[in-house]
Amino acid sequence: MHNSLTNTINIFIDDTNYTVKQSDLLIDILLDNDLKIAHFCYHKALGADGNCRMCMVKIEGQKRPQIACDTYPKEGMKVYTNSEDISEVKRSILELELVNHPVDCPVCDQAGECKLQDYYMDFGLYNSRVSTTKTHKNKAVDLGSNVMLDQERCVLCARCTRFTQEITKTAELAIIGRGDHACVSTAPGKKLDNPYAMNVIDLCPVGALTSKDFRFKKRVWFLDSVASICHGCSKGCNIYVDHNQDKYSDEKVYRFRPRVNVEVNGHFICDEGRLSYTHQNSAKTEHSNQHGTLLDSEIFTQYQLQITRHEKKVMLASPSLSLEQYVALIEYCKINSIKLFSLPYHDEHFGDDFLRKNDRSANKASLELLNINQDKNTFFQVIEEADLIINIDHHLLFESEFQNKTIHITSSKFAQESSALLNIAMASYAYDSGTLISFENKKQRFSRSIYTSNSVLTLLELLHKFDKTIADNDESIWEQFNISDLLGCSFSSLNSRVKHLPNLGVNHA
Repeated sequence: MHNSLTNTINIFIDDTNYTVKQSDLLIDILLDNDLKIAHFCYHKALGADGNCRMCMVKIEGQKRPQIACDTYPKEGMKVYTNSEDISEVKRSILELELVNHPVDCPVCDQAGECKLQDYYMDFGLYNSRVSTTKTHKNKAVDLGSNVMLDQERCVLCARCTRFTQEITKTAELAIIGRGDHACVSTAPGKKLDNPYAMNVIDLCPVGALTSKDFRFKKRVWFLDSVASICHGCSKGCNIYVDHNQDKYSDEKVYRFRPRVNVEVNGHFICDEGRLSYTHQNSAKTEHSNQHGTLLDSEIFTQYQLQITRHEKKVMLASPSLSLEQYVALIEYCKINSIKLFSLPYHDEHFGDDFLRKNDRSANKASLELLNINQDKNTFFQVIEEADLIINIDHHLLFESEFQNKTIHITSSKFAQESSALLNIAMASYAYDSGTLISFENKKQRFSRSIYTSNSVLTLLELLHKFDKTIADNDESIWEQFNISDLLGCSFSSLNSRVKHLPNLGVNHA
């Protein structure tokens, strides 16, 4: 029965009743209810295009099958998604798609997350009736911006061209040619060149567009995927961290991918954030000083001696640490009479009107919430007079003239190779978990992606070694310092918003 107050109606999908919004496309209703519907060209961020015809459904009372991406529900509508006649339509469409498609799944990077593979297994499984020679097109075309194109694999869904036309509005890509010779291409002498170009790799439902960076590195079914937050700027884009541990080697992050959050980054992330995964693999694990590598016991003994020996102490913390780490640092500095500062990262050339922000600090909002001193002039006055500087992963002090009185506690490979007083390795955020607050005051959790026996300690674990009164994990920090009262939400409620992706099926159509 139609409800005019909520604008909802009742429809039947495969004989099951659903209450839906009249304004929603049928394909969105199917996808939102986790009902399987084949599609190539439709994408929630791009809208309907209607060119692939794979989302055909049978609607009672209609003479012909209808495409779900161009159909709105009506009261009492009866929809069938898996009848034999619908499957036959999709089987015919797939047969046409595969006429010129190369059989190179064994060497294709998209294998394991390819919709053409999935739909063939769902509806195909037939012997080809076509004996004509395949039409060949260009392979391994470097489009620019770390994107490789294989024109033979393309199903002409137009997702990539619509992305550059409607989202970035840079229009580098277009479909040229006719019939069997139609293909995606750039204009002669032009390259795909915008800060979000690599999103076309995620949009591509097959193996036509692949990452030059990820190409031939790892089969996707070996990857574990964990929900996290990009630390590249104050936007707080949601990402998946895809990682794997090969035999006889350390755990390694292979790529970052966008994780859908319509309130933050939608379906996309910028290329710089995507490629920042390399920092998670470059961090060193050794503790050292000017005389070489030190054992854990030696470095902690030397650290405690430096803390007790000096009176004028100052700490500079990265503006991209977690809220829990800041809370613990405030307590630690209070106990040890250390002046705490954090100077935000700002890059006036980075931001735009889409996702990238000039504020490159991942958690500046937490600094302001906790009243941590951010005054640059005051900080430089204090370090001139300080006997000891403790740098918590802040880039500013990696090459400063104060190395002889600086202790670096950092995940940076460069800083750990410097000639500072002490260099103490700490885990990067892929090995940690915590809470970030974006510039829009959105409170978000990121999960620990990697657990390995030889991973370095997190900052909270280090602080716990320095002072046993400070908890060694973020959940305990919430309890110890009543962070729930500070943020107005519980740890469990905030943590429950983080959703993990299954290890397989990582293509997000």
